Amino acid sequence: MKTVVTDEKDERFLELVRELDKGYYRRIGDELSRYDEYNSLEKPHVVILLIDSNTNVACASYRVMSDDSVEFKRVYVKPQYRRRGIASELLKELEKNAKQEGYKHSFIITGKNNLPAIGLYEKLNYHKIANIEGFEDDNTVISMRKDF
Repeated sequence: MKTVVTDEKDERFLELVRELDKGYYRRIGDELSRYDEYNSLEKPHVVILLIDSNTNVACASYRVMSDDSVEFKRVYVKPQYRRRGIASELLKELEKNAKQEGYKHSFIITGKNNLPAIGLYEKLNYHKIANIEGFEDDNTVISMRKDF
């Protein structure tokens, strides 16, 4: 397997994001559509893909929030590749990239009931904080932060 650094326009990334969104809509339903604008890929993203032969296996990305912070987004591993530490490794690679670019911390917003994701982020030393701007009154999500 190999990793590839790319951007939000890469069709391999977009394919994985479509799978991610399909799974979210199946589990959560149409109420998820209120986050469509927030999850848009119009702003530049740094993307890491994991590829096994010709199969796009996993992705993770970040976008710039401020001069010193990024937000990690669109973390996804195909079901048949889960429980192998792939998401953790992709996030560590993104952190390394963000640090090299001079960012001091990262944020993650996830569903408050997304316990597997929350557990992963906590293992990577993210901690829960008050919801970030735009999510202050949203009781369906939590915000997490990690200082580099």
